[in-house]
Amino acid sequence: MKKNYQVKSLLAIVLVVLVALLIDLDFKNWRKTERVIEHDIHSYYGYLPALFIYDDLKVEKSDYKYDDNGYWFWMVATPDNKSVFRMTCGLAILYSPFFLVAHAVADWFDYPKTGFSEPYKFFLLLSSLFYLFVGLYFVRKILNHLNFSESQIAITLLLLGLGTNLLCYSSQSGTMSHVYSFCLIAIFAYSSIKWYSGKKMVYLWIAALFIGLISLVRLTNIIVFLFFILYGVKSINEIRDRKVSWIHLGILFLGVIVVWIPQLIYWKTVTGSYLVFSYGDEGKFYFFDPMIYRGLVSFRKGWLIYTPIMTFAIIGIFMMKSQLIEARQAVVIFLLLNIYIVFSWWCWWYGGSFGQRALIDSYAILAIPLASFVQKVWESRIWVRSLVVVLSLFFIWLNIFQTYQYEFESLHYEGMSQKLYFKQFGKLDKIEDFDKFLSLPNSHDALHRK
Repeated sequence: MKKNYQVKSLLAIVLVVLVALLIDLDFKNWRKTERVIEHDIHSYYGYLPALFIYDDLKVEKSDYKYDDNGYWFWMVATPDNKSVFRMTCGLAILYSPFFLVAHAVADWFDYPKTGFSEPYKFFLLLSSLFYLFVGLYFVRKILNHLNFSESQIAITLLLLGLGTNLLCYSSQSGTMSHVYSFCLIAIFAYSSIKWYSGKKMVYLWIAALFIGLISLVRLTNIIVFLFFILYGVKSINEIRDRKVSWIHLGILFLGVIVVWIPQLIYWKTVTGSYLVFSYGDEGKFYFFDPMIYRGLVSFRKGWLIYTPIMTFAIIGIFMMKSQLIEARQAVVIFLLLNIYIVFSWWCWWYGGSFGQRALIDSYAILAIPLASFVQKVWESRIWVRSLVVVLSLFFIWLNIFQTYQYEFESLHYEGMSQKLYFKQFGKLDKIEDFDKFLSLPNSHDALHRK
């Protein structure tokens, strides 16, 4: 068992990372001026060149333009007209080892040491592959701890890594926050499970630090804390009886505070205040009008339309065997609340993206019911196994093909319609009259809906 474990699941992880690497090498986006460090990445990443290259965290020494239409730094104004990065610095912390190596490489090979030349972009793409590997590695550890077989774990990792938009967001759009959050949540979930298995304090401290880092990358992901609170609860009635000592909660709170110290110092240095809300109207949620149906099954950006393999994970919730009952309540409640919060954001389609990128972060936890589905199919009749294999291979092909469509803009980033989806299906180049079939969202109405 141990020897096989070291082969099959590790090979599955390596294969997923290799496919993501091949996509990167095929697209060569690090050579393109407005790629890799693009859109939200300017705000996630900007801390590093501002601090280590320009010694200008306030970004006030220059306008830092790279051409007539673009700026290296994406700043927003506070109510008292101070410029800050919109995003918190969690992702910059995760980027930082790769940024420092890239800075040295730029020096050695005479590339511009601006923080935005080819070496910096290339190593940022490598960082996403690294966190993909680590995230899948800890998913493997979670599933092994829950007593799934080696073959079942390997299949689950392949389905997760090749059949979902996790692949796109660790390659084509690898520098966005999602593969990093996926990795952090995988480590947090594993630490939570290990804590309840033996009450070793090291796992509580790891969970504490990682919940802090998870929230520093993407604040809404702090709800993954529910997985820690609910793991081991076997029924709804047990939730109110769950006892977590104040000491343990204090450690978790302390972990969050420690990790957030750099952000608090940054805000204090730049604005004079320790707390800054930098999102403005962009941070608006409509909790009484969530777009759950559209978020799940619309052709604009439906999760189960563009990542249909995750239907297996949803079915798997109902297949979790008795030995997984300790995880069921934590998985179900976290999933339901996460979907509710994700689709309560005003921009429920999450701007330019392939599928529902905001749900990628939770795939480390959804791997548990996905593995339960694999386990059930594994034990089923041959015709059931054959059907699921065929569907899985089709979903994997579709996911990889649509990643290419998204890169070549034949899968529109926010304006797909049902008619366009089927007319464009299986075609890499844009169909004739592509724009005619678009159904573009009205962002103003979505932001200010009543």
